[in-house]
This record gives sequence, structure tokens and C-alpha cells, in this order.
Amino acid sequence: MNVSAARAEANRRNSQKSTGPKTVEGKERSCQNSRKHGLTGQGLVLSEHDQAEVDRRDQALQSELAPSTVLGAILVRQLAMLSVRIERGSRQEFAAVAEQIRHADERFDQDRADRAEVEFAGLADDPRRTVARLRKTTEGIDLLITAWHDLRSDLTRTKHPIWTPAHFTRLGNLLGLPGEKLARTRLDAISKAAWGFLAELEPEERTSMESEARKAWARNHLIERIDAALKDLEDERATLDTSAIALDRAEARDRALFDPSKAATLARRYESESRRCFFRTLHEFRQVEADSVDSADSAEEPCATESDGPVASFRETRPGPSDGDRLRQAEPPQAAQPKPVVADREGSRAGKQANQARQVGVAAG
Repeated sequence: MNVSAARAEANRRNSQKSTGPKTVEGKERSCQNSRKHGLTGQGLVLSEHDQAEVDRRDQALQSELAPSTVLGAILVRQLAMLSVRIERGSRQEFAAVAEQIRHADERFDQDRADRAEVEFAGLADDPRRTVARLRKTTEGIDLLITAWHDLRSDLTRTKHPIWTPAHFTRLGNLLGLPGEKLARTRLDAISKAAWGFLAELEPEERTSMESEARKAWARNHLIERIDAALKDLEDERATLDTSAIALDRAEARDRALFDPSKAATLARRYESESRRCFFRTLHEFRQVEADSVDSADSAEEPCATESDGPVASFRETRPGPSDGDRLRQAEPPQAAQPKPVVADREGSRAGKQANQARQVGVAAG
């Protein structure tokens, strides 16, 4: 896409108007723009108050824990930062819950009103079901009453009463009917008469009055229909059981003790993670300090020398024969016992006789 020289020059001038902060102070302020709670980011983004508290705790912990290594001092600094994040997370949660409790009643009413508004916004999409749901709550009935009054006020203007096809469609929706359901009905004929179209009126109605009088007559009929709908809604509102609503409002403060929102859930998760990191860092610090002490002790332990005494040799020596071994060597060797001939599987008589003869010879010898 070709850009004209004038456009390019204008873009160049506009780019010079906002190029971000240039000073160190401005950059430090801008890095806080997206900070919501400061519980993430490994502590890199801290408010001035939190930073001062981290420094104060770092000095106190360095004095209390007295790390003997540079790594131990770094871990102590991490402990100071994590302790601030843990307490800040708790304070934020308590403050949020307290604020919810203070405004629980008005939020309860506002939530009911908002739900009714959302329901009313879909009136044209499904008039029958929407009207039925709205008539079950005081907030829904109030919205319907307000909509009927808006139609009536346009019809009853002193000068230039207003009644358009959009008004007629809204009237049908408030009755729980889509626009096509009202076509060719008595209400449709009267509505058209208010515009000056007389074709759908009865013959005597078309000829008995002049044009302006006939329009006024049609508007009066529409006003009567609107007044009937308003009375019906007001009667129904008076019959609604508001005791359950009052009980729900009274319990709103108890429900406000816990915040199930996504932001509150994340804040609790960050606080728990900070707590786990704190104790893990404390364990690492203790391990580092213990390893440092062991290394110092092993470095101070003296090595063995020849003057300290004879050093045991690792050469393996062979022990001499014992008395039992010498006695066994002096005994004459015994004659070997002949092995018996194993008979075959059929148990032949010749094999058995040969075995017996050998046994007799051994006994005689």
C-alpha cells in the first residue's frame, strides 16, 4: 500500500508525541501500570510501602538468623520478601471480604436487577418464555410495567402522539406474542387505524367518524388495552411472596464471607504459594548453614602422621593352621566306599546279587 508523503510526515509527527517515559522515575511508575495485586512476579514489582517493609524485615532477619554465607544472606532476603507477600495477601482478602459484607444488601438488590435486565433484553427473541420468567420476580414485573408506561406515554402526548410499527411490535412482545402472531387480529386493525389505515376496520367504524376522530378513537382503544395490562401486572406483583426474597437478602452477608470470584481465587492461590515458598526457603537456609558448619569442622580436623603411632596396614595376612586342622591332617585316610550299583528299572536279579557280593567283600576287608 502506497503512503503519500504528507501521510508519512503526519505519522512521523504523531509518533513523536507519545514515545513512553524517558526518565528513570517515569519508567518506574509505568512498570506499575499493569500491577493488580503484586502477589506474582517473584517480588520484582513492589509498591514503595512493601519495598520499605521488605528492607526492614531483611535487616531484622539478617541480625536474628546471622547467615554465615552469601547464599544464606540471599535466602534470608527471600524470606523477608515472602513474609511480606503472605501478610499482604491475608490483608487483601480480609479487606475484600469486609467490603463485600458492608455492601452485601445493595449488591443483592443490584444483582437481581441486573439479572432481570438481561432477561428483558431477550424479550424480542422469545416473548412468551421471557414474559413468563419476568413475571416471577418483582424486578421483572417492574421492568414490564415500565415498558407498558413508555408505550402509554407516547400514545398520550398532548401534541403529536406517537404510535409506530415498532410500538405495535413492542406491545405484542409485552403480551408474550411475536409480531407475526398479531397480524390480522383486532389489535392489529386498531393499531393501523391509529396510523390512518382503515381497511381492516368494520364498515360502520370506517364511515361513522372523521379521520382525526377515528385516529383518536383507535388510540383510546390502545390506551385501554395498555391500562388493562398494567393493572394485571400490578395485581400480580402484590401477590408475590417477598418473604423468601427478604430471607435471601438477610443471608447475603453470610454468603459474602467467601468470595468465589476468579480474582479472589487467584489471590488465595498466590498467598498459599508464597507460604509454601517461605517454608521451603527456610528449609534451604537451614541446610545451607548446616553444610557450612560441616565444611568448617572438616577443614579444622588434623590429619594422622607417623609420629602419632603405627599405622595399621591394609595388607591381608593368612592365618596359620589351628590345632583341629593339624589333628585332621594326622589321621590316616579312609578307604573309599564303593558305590552301589544301581539296579535298572526292571530290578534284575543279577544286579542285586552283584551288589550283595560287593558289600560282603567290603565287610570282610
